[in-house]
Amino acid sequence: MTETRLHDDPMSRVRQQMEVITADGRCAGHVSGCTADEIFMNRSDQPIPKEWVRRVDREVYISKRWNDLTH
Repeated sequence: MTETRLHDDPMSRVRQQMEVITADGRCAGHVSGCTADEIFMNRSDQPIPKEWVRRVDREVYISKRWNDLTH
């Protein structure tokens, strides 16, 4: 059961250089690194908390809009 939970964690699929896409479809930047709880981007000093991550496939999709990140 623990193994299944690990594979369900979207943070385990985050890789460097993936695009981070906001809720309104804009590219917020590219992943420069991540921990179990945060994603770091090359364009921003502001980390993206795990709670904002909606899904991860070829890109990382977050629940915040572009304006929420820039203001």
